[in-house]
Amino acid sequence: MPPSVGMVTLDALDGNGNLYAQASTNPFTADTLASQIIRLDSVTGTYQRKLKASDSLYLSFFYVPGGWYGNQWELVGEAPSTNDSLFLEFYDLESDRWNVVWATGGHNADTAGTTTHWPWKFVNIKIVEERYFTKKFQFRFRNYASLDPNPKYGISGNCDHWNIDYVYLNLNRTKGDSLFRDVAFVEKAPSMLQKYQAMPARQYRSNDMATSLKLTIVNRYNQTLASNYSYKVYDEDGQQVAVYDGGFENIVSFYPNGRYQEMGIHSTPPVNFQFPESNTQTQYTIVHTVKEGVGGDIHNGNDTIVCNQIFNDYYAYDDGVPENGYGLTAPGNKAWLAYRFDLNTEDTLTAIDMYFNRTRNNENEDIQFKLCVWSCENGRPATLLHKEDAKLSPEFEGLNKFHRYKLASQVIVNGSIFIGFEQLSNDFINLGFDRNNDARSYTYYKYSNEWMQSILRGAVMIRPAFGQSALIDIISPQKGLDVTVYPNPASTHLNLAINAESTEMLNLSIYDMRGRDVWKSPFKSQIDLDSFANGIYLLRLTDIHSNRQILKKIIISK
Repeated sequence: MPPSVGMVTLDALDGNGNLYAQASTNPFTADTLASQIIRLDSVTGTYQRKLKASDSLYLSFFYVPGGWYGNQWELVGEAPSTNDSLFLEFYDLESDRWNVVWATGGHNADTAGTTTHWPWKFVNIKIVEERYFTKKFQFRFRNYASLDPNPKYGISGNCDHWNIDYVYLNLNRTKGDSLFRDVAFVEKAPSMLQKYQAMPARQYRSNDMATSLKLTIVNRYNQTLASNYSYKVYDEDGQQVAVYDGGFENIVSFYPNGRYQEMGIHSTPPVNFQFPESNTQTQYTIVHTVKEGVGGDIHNGNDTIVCNQIFNDYYAYDDGVPENGYGLTAPGNKAWLAYRFDLNTEDTLTAIDMYFNRTRNNENEDIQFKLCVWSCENGRPATLLHKEDAKLSPEFEGLNKFHRYKLASQVIVNGSIFIGFEQLSNDFINLGFDRNNDARSYTYYKYSNEWMQSILRGAVMIRPAFGQSALIDIISPQKGLDVTVYPNPASTHLNLAINAESTEMLNLSIYDMRGRDVWKSPFKSQIDLDSFANGIYLLRLTDIHSNRQILKKIIISK
């Protein structure tokens, strides 16, 4: 529940998704968010003149520590502890230094939330000192974070979230100038599917569509305004395939009672179309727009939200962004996690995608587990259908990137199944946990013989992947690099023409449709097909320097 969609978060992670190198249980410097250079030595207009302190120049912003207040198992963010802090600094050109002009210590949102019914706080700083009225004024936010002294390996990860919104600098303002004539979205764009954020193309059916959506729209002004809402749906080629026009409706002021848009044609719009059923992997883009009146307001950065509806080879309850970490700390030496997915047709489970959070000194990287698949009875895990022999450990691919664990043997499944793992120690494995989507009713765990349903609001970032495409890592082609394959179908040989200046760093691989690697070689312009049986194959070209790849389907017919 931010003031509007698009708050910026300062936390304990660097730009690559790793904990800062200096991270410790003592306060350490973490993120910095700096403004562009702003000229405060003059102001344009009919009568140009130098700004002065008497021009009532204020810099204001809203901030939220952590997430919302309430039950710990339903919070989105992690509140900064008392020895953490958030700073606002101004740049002094003459002395070439940054000066702290405002700061607050760590706390949670309870202080504001229990009294005002919303978690954010408003800060308004008047600029009065002449040393800041220069041609190179800047301001910046900085935060100090500290890791909790957790006894379990792997628990110390990203923490101490500060969220900032409506950063506004202008003259002729007052101390209490906290109202904005702004109609805006408050939360991210929802999935147009009833249950999932993403589905395998082969599994999607029209009855998986939601019948309506839930949108939170706010009027941050102090009087009722007219607003216009609509959404448009575009296919992968950018062609519009559906549109909904909610027309005009009044929207009451948020203040003083914390009210959002209550008219259903804007807040719960119907889904008036269906994605076509197809085995072809694709995605759709849904663009939601809200405006004040006809032309909109001056704060248009929060007037549009976008959902990318993906139909690929995997299911997902999560939106790909971890607000927290999830793990099992068993009283014994083993624990099990099971996650339910409902298939519409028989399919082949070939891989499981998992996202692990970075932790202090990568303390969770050696925790071992085995991937498992269970049947479903009465909505709960039942018979163990498959368990991998290999012991696996967390792998890290980068910020918000999943690692795909390919199964050693494929599993034919149908109906409702559970995927998950057997954890071989009582350490905290720290899986990504998306707090913005609630899949706890499909999440089960056990430490001995009894499965228990999770009470934590959120979606564990584990995804089952199906079919042969899941066995081959398909990466977007390198821009400007392409290969032409001919003839195709081919019988005796296959020719390859490439536009690269050099082929020294290029490798070739050929896979059959079961994902098996049947041939590999450094790049060559012609491949002899005598040893290949008739059938469909996948040719992969890999740039070993950048790890970029191109995939081509080839048909051999002799």
